[in-house]
Amino acid sequence: MAVRKTLGRARALRVIPDALLANDTPRARPVHMHLEHTTVCDHVCSTCIRAERIDDEVHMPVDEACAHIDDIGPRFLSLNGIGEPLLHPQWDDIVRHAIDRHGASVGFATTGTHFADQAERICASGVGLVKVSFHGARPRTFSRLASGRKLEVVEGGIAALLLAKKRLGRGPEVRLNYVVSDKSYTELGEAIRVAARLGVSAVYFKGALVTAGRNSGLAGEHPIEELKDSVAEAASLAEHHGIDTNLPRWTREIARIGDVPPDQRPTPRGRCLIPWISVFVRIDGTLLPCCNCTWHPDEGHMGQVGKDGTFDEVWRGETFRKLRSEVRDGTYSLTICQDCPDPVTAPQFAESALHKLWPGFLSG
Repeated sequence: MAVRKTLGRARALRVIPDALLANDTPRARPVHMHLEHTTVCDHVCSTCIRAERIDDEVHMPVDEACAHIDDIGPRFLSLNGIGEPLLHPQWDDIVRHAIDRHGASVGFATTGTHFADQAERICASGVGLVKVSFHGARPRTFSRLASGRKLEVVEGGIAALLLAKKRLGRGPEVRLNYVVSDKSYTELGEAIRVAARLGVSAVYFKGALVTAGRNSGLAGEHPIEELKDSVAEAASLAEHHGIDTNLPRWTREIARIGDVPPDQRPTPRGRCLIPWISVFVRIDGTLLPCCNCTWHPDEGHMGQVGKDGTFDEVWRGETFRKLRSEVRDGTYSLTICQDCPDPVTAPQFAESALHKLWPGFLSG
């Protein structure tokens, strides 16, 4: 296992020259992959694309999932798409394949409603990071935005998972992924209190990626002074409780563009690295450059593995090359790139590495 992890780290370093030089045709495969191993979910949360468009609900066969993983040999694997990862009956077989064959670090985002009956299974699987989606930190807000999920049920599940981790002496890091929207931005401090009460060590705050696009990162719908106060309160509480967050970045962004009208806000600084370091594999083998492309289902298709060639042929094919050229030059044809509120730039990447609090992936 140690040898495989070392080899995996070495492979990961190969993406750096391509990403920094912005090569249209990278020699290295992506270091990270999202794998949509299921589109089955028992919730339709307000900040999920399922609230607007639900595709057929199916599970990816394990052999297909493993074949996609083998095509890429990722250093980091996120088992996520528009489904709930724990509803796939063999999700842990996929996890173990990625770990045993490729030395991958594996993580997933989840509603947190299936922890109580799968706590020991999660701890035994080898998953390194579990991200629990939080849409509010008070019971009423949480239930309203999270398709009727009960906050106490999710909190109870997290407690069960952490207890199983303590009992078994192994298990994943657990963090809250708090979705900052116009309905939840006043509860950031309460999210820190929830994390402290449960013994969760990190909270990642992400702007809701809704149709308002990049103006919703520091969302145009958020009264900026109220948002500033909420961020400041949460940051102070996080420091008091020793909880890691990405709130310093929110503070800097508010200072940079908070007084600029939403429709006049500049694009984020720096070039996005995602088309060189990551790929999203949909349930049918279609490749997307970024998980955010699920918000625009009719665009962003780079090609389908099998139908349009091997993974390498699609990864280095004309459609992907065109996208990388656009990202390099700042001329975006994809709506999601034009509107993206949170591109993964080199400065953000460096800050994430320093604090080991990665933006939704590259962890575990």
